Amino acid sequence: MRVDVVCVGTPFLDVIFRGLPIMPSAGEEVLAAGVVIVPGAMANVAFAMRQLGLEAVVCAPVGTDAAGRFLQQLMAEAGVPWIGDPAEATPVSVGLPLDGDRAFVTVMPQAVVDMRAVAALAPRAIVVNLPLPDGMPVGPRIFRALIVNEREARNLTGQTDGLEAGRQIAARGCPVIVTRGEHGAVAVEPDGHVVEAAAAPATATDTVGAGDLFTAAFVLADLCDRSLEECLATATAYASHSLARPATRQKGITRAAFSDAIASTTGPEAWMLEVRG
Repeated sequence: MRVDVVCVGTPFLDVIFRGLPIMPSAGEEVLAAGVVIVPGAMANVAFAMRQLGLEAVVCAPVGTDAAGRFLQQLMAEAGVPWIGDPAEATPVSVGLPLDGDRAFVTVMPQAVVDMRAVAALAPRAIVVNLPLPDGMPVGPRIFRALIVNEREARNLTGQTDGLEAGRQIAARGCPVIVTRGEHGAVAVEPDGHVVEAAAAPATATDTVGAGDLFTAAFVLADLCDRSLEECLATATAYASHSLARPATRQKGITRAAFSDAIASTTGPEAWMLEVRG
């Protein structure tokens, strides 16, 4: 079996409550308008990649508990292959989207990935969560860029500004991409070079998975040998347009829908481009 991308990292069973009027306080019950249960985390990345035409799989331990059995069913329905050794527990996350942002309650058991299985898949590229596992295979394109949201960048550095936080992290020798929600994204290279991309105009009531969508499109553009500027513009546009589409299950529009979306966008924005490959 040969694939384009292996997503190394545990998928989550995501339980997302939509239509919250407020965040609940301790001892308080708040009624949501609805709930969606979907595969999350690396499963989101792999699903969006497959929507964009890449052969992507998830490589991580497969939970045998009740949550894991349910997640296996959802992954199969989403068409995302999941390869891994059995594990006793499954990561679960409850998402609470509100006012264009989201909060999470998460349980994440420690997982060990079989890197020999990753190498056997002979992928063109690997997307992996930090910290990097031991025994990373030689040959595939490993995305050694750190992708974080603005809050994570600030927490890592103590900086109050996302761009300054990105500069501080990049100075350690790793390209950094900081996603900034409706304000787009910024990339900082170790030499201090900065690239920015505005977000596509879109209205999203549920932003859970935004970073996963961004990552999937960024990897696609990079595999198509696009410049950093084009990768950033493609990724922000794909995340925005995907979040703007109503989705009762997994998020991530198809490549054809994405092409139609960017073709119909008005104005001088940088994402008026064709995604090659």
